[in-house]
Amino acid sequence: MPLEQNEILNDRYRIDGQLGKGGMGTVYLAHDRTLDIHVAVKENLNLNPESERQFRREARLLASLRHPNLPRVTDHFILEDRQYLVMDYIAGTDLHTRSMEKPPSVEEVLDWADSVGDALAYLHIRQPPVIHRDIKPANLKLQPDGNVVLVDFGIAKESDQGITTTGARGLTPGFSPPEQYGDQRTDARSDQYALAATIYSLLTGQRPADSIKRMLGKEQLKPARELNPAIPEHVDAGLQRALALDKDQRFPSVVEFRKALRGELDMETVRASLPSLDGATIPARRSSNRAIWIGGIAAVVLVGGGLALALSGALPFLRSEPTSTPTHTAAVAVVLPTETIAPSPLPPEATQTATTAPTATAPASPTPAPITLGGASRIAFVSDREDGSTLQIWTMNPDGSDPRQLTFGPGDKSQPRWSPDGTRLLYVAPGGRDEFGNDFGLDIFVVNADRSGETINLTQSIGDDFDPAWSYDGSQIAFTSTRVNELRQVFLIGVSCEPAPQTCAVAQNPDNLTEGFAVEYQPAWAPDNNRLAVIASINQAPGRIFLRPVIREENKTGDPDEGQARMFDVRDRIIGAQELSWSSDGEFLVFSWIISRGREEIYIASLANPGLDPVQLTNSLGNKEPAFSPDGQWIAFTTTRDQNPEIYIMTNNGSGQKNLTNDPGRDLQPDWLPYSSP
Repeated sequence: MPLEQNEILNDRYRIDGQLGKGGMGTVYLAHDRTLDIHVAVKENLNLNPESERQFRREARLLASLRHPNLPRVTDHFILEDRQYLVMDYIAGTDLHTRSMEKPPSVEEVLDWADSVGDALAYLHIRQPPVIHRDIKPANLKLQPDGNVVLVDFGIAKESDQGITTTGARGLTPGFSPPEQYGDQRTDARSDQYALAATIYSLLTGQRPADSIKRMLGKEQLKPARELNPAIPEHVDAGLQRALALDKDQRFPSVVEFRKALRGELDMETVRASLPSLDGATIPARRSSNRAIWIGGIAAVVLVGGGLALALSGALPFLRSEPTSTPTHTAAVAVVLPTETIAPSPLPPEATQTATTAPTATAPASPTPAPITLGGASRIAFVSDREDGSTLQIWTMNPDGSDPRQLTFGPGDKSQPRWSPDGTRLLYVAPGGRDEFGNDFGLDIFVVNADRSGETINLTQSIGDDFDPAWSYDGSQIAFTSTRVNELRQVFLIGVSCEPAPQTCAVAQNPDNLTEGFAVEYQPAWAPDNNRLAVIASINQAPGRIFLRPVIREENKTGDPDEGQARMFDVRDRIIGAQELSWSSDGEFLVFSWIISRGREEIYIASLANPGLDPVQLTNSLGNKEPAFSPDGQWIAFTTTRDQNPEIYIMTNNGSGQKNLTNDPGRDLQPDWLPYSSP
């Protein structure tokens, strides 16, 4: 019996209407009363006695997927022998409807194809690989911001394109490869075929010839350029190869198919690999299976089972390292420009004896020229070298000489962060108690770097405030706080600073940038002041890197999605990331990565090419808290390779690693003075 409007499902979801219906079940629009958002609820009726365990396994796998071109699965349950998946409701128009209303340009289609191909590459490197098996224009939603989302995991439905044959495999004539009609194994190349068919139909306005009719010799595949001469030759050649009836004649992966569409593969190589357009010329070793494939169509229509989402074994051509054990040797040449890996030599060693502030009666002496490295003349850090127990804020030359203590008194201080003009430092310390005895927890303080004026508590509030990050223009501070539901979330405050000895004041109330009950922390500003890199933990999983736009109040449009964070690593390899630092040119992120229990190393990744493997820079125990120098050529970091925390520096390709502190105490959390500020 179908669900009724306003019916409450699982004590949480109010059914608002029906989005689609097919032989395997129905898709409903529902209101999540807990989170106060719309969701899509997919009901699967195609059960058998063994399906519950399989459903729960596949649902858990789907719930782990995070990609900007895929909807999230947020819940799953079984009620009265019916299986339910709860997913993001994706607003927008499907590409079939959009193409009927307004034929898209070649450029638009190729942009959409690149996004969908990226999502498929992400799915295919899961362990086990995830095969969608129902890619077609009707299952691609174009959101209002232009983003394309691949939808319909798990339930076939009727659409304007025609009825999808019901059953576990989601058959759609023209879009389904021949192996999907019978009992042959489907794999990532099956999705490649369907993606190529989708691109073909959007570019030409026609579906490609059905794969079974091509096999029987009843139809032939017309080259796309015959139907639309505006299609580039390399795109036409790539489509022909991806639409091969024999899986082995297609590209080895969607990644290679995307390269062909972009014109990044040698055309002679693509042409030489092109299959015949005549389905009758399939190699003889396949011919004995044709009757089985064709005869299997009826069986597929009659046999149900599970989700219309295939979970296969690892495919040799897409085999990737498990996400819990990342590769330690970069599979690509370096992401950094050549000129950044030859920085100037280190300044000579100097004595590392702590000095106190000079007094008014101290004899005059010549002021030594500042020691500069990486565009900075000082590095702030945390140390307990004063008394062996209390962590205080210190600064030193970038060669480790001339350490100076900046903070004093009880209570550990941590996480020093320079202001953009180099005159002030933020740090984290206990905030004390209010007049009623309530503990403020950790708060963020600001102090003048010359120790003049007062130290000001900027975030005095119940809950812990930490991970401060000053925007490049000095007008805003991002930080992590537990003040809402005791969850780590990212907040933003405006600040107004006066020349020393005056200090800074909060210019606006904190603004929570994190949605709902999500967990985000460790914000790092992009140099353009318009984005933050953050670590997000989803369902208490290890942290992933996300990029979050920061839209100023005067530029907001009211669109609820305009501040939506997007995963940086679309292939989802970087699991367990910590402490982010953004290079001053905006090209690279450096971060620490918990790659196994007790093993943390520092990696660098290209923002322009997030699909490239991150490059490992360290290879010893306990490397963390990396920070780029102002010119991006050096990285300071904390390491425990010497049994206690010390501050090291290295070049941006991991060479020249050198201990700056070499002190019996704890030295950690370095931050460079920006741009050789005095």
